[in-house]
Amino acid sequence: MQVGLFEDSGWQRLLPVVRLRPIWDLWWGMDRLADKWSRYFGWRVAGYWTERTYLHAAFPPTVPEGDTLWLNARLLPLSEDLRRWLSDLSPDKVYTTPEGIPVALRTRRPPAEGIFSELRLPTELVPEGVSLLWLEQVTDLFEKTGQIIYADWQYLRESSAPLPTSLSVRGGENIFLHPTAKVGFAIIAAEDGPVWIGPHAEVQDGAIIQHTNTVGPYTSILLGARIRTHNSFGPYCKVGGEVGQSTFLGYSNKAHDGFFGHSVVGQWCNIGAGSNTSNLKNTYGKVQLYDPSVGGLRETGLQFCGLIMGDYARCGIQTPFTTGCMVDIFANIVGTSFTSKYVPPFWWGEGRYWSLEKAIETAQRMQQRRGRRLSHAEEAILRAQYAALVPQQSI
Repeated sequence: MQVGLFEDSGWQRLLPVVRLRPIWDLWWGMDRLADKWSRYFGWRVAGYWTERTYLHAAFPPTVPEGDTLWLNARLLPLSEDLRRWLSDLSPDKVYTTPEGIPVALRTRRPPAEGIFSELRLPTELVPEGVSLLWLEQVTDLFEKTGQIIYADWQYLRESSAPLPTSLSVRGGENIFLHPTAKVGFAIIAAEDGPVWIGPHAEVQDGAIIQHTNTVGPYTSILLGARIRTHNSFGPYCKVGGEVGQSTFLGYSNKAHDGFFGHSVVGQWCNIGAGSNTSNLKNTYGKVQLYDPSVGGLRETGLQFCGLIMGDYARCGIQTPFTTGCMVDIFANIVGTSFTSKYVPPFWWGEGRYWSLEKAIETAQRMQQRRGRRLSHAEEAILRAQYAALVPQQSI
């Protein structure tokens, strides 16, 4: 089946990690969200649609010809009853939840502008009994990681390379080691869940990895790291210290000691040595988190919530992050006092905003260190976001 992925207005609940990319481009578990539809259900993803026009420079809308099943990019393909229902949809209807969230649309025609957010076609409710699991808020990227990793493991088609004798293991049948990955004198305890170590990944000497973890391509788990359960590390990360139930989306470094728990780290971030997240209030109460889409705090309903960090953000050494802290894109944090609940985009730690050119220069340097180059399309997105997010009187 040919499918397309679209964004609805729910992308705003996933800020700041989707400011610079559409939802389907997020790396979670063993691959990107877009890839899971092909790997789980065998469907070819041929179309992409976002009404965020500033993203079109790098992620242009793609509308395939012929019969296409359009799916909400926040929908997770985690149930067989969902696959059966989607396979037999009637054409030219938008199927929604009782709350009005668009789920799917089957059509032979290109979608008209606004069709997914404004529901310009006849609507029908998703039948009771069809299991829908969503990315509803940004904290789901650490709360639902276990479900994603177990689903990824279920659809893993490859066989593991032999585990080296230098590796101390429990539950070896739950460990996947790519043939190009390298593992030193390390410990992996996988008796209670899977551990996936991807292409060209590295686990250095003295690292301890517990169950339910994925280590993405070219990512390094560094010397003596303590990796607790339920973590997703995307490609090209460097991870040290202690990390638990956190998601790193890719190209980010936390190379030194310090604890990160119940956190989400975007792409191209850098964490200074000795930095720590607080993921539990002293009162043991529920954590509030800033919501950029409404400009204020909202209840998460969670007792554990650490740091949510947008792309290209970074912090100096020994930064203490307060419980339920959100750091937006390109923020630069310095100092040793606890951070505020929200650090705005492009904010410099000395109480001012970055200049746009300095921010772009820094992004270029960061990418060059990984053998990449900031594209003209990526730069156009950065410029558009700077113009939209930084108060003009502050420039």
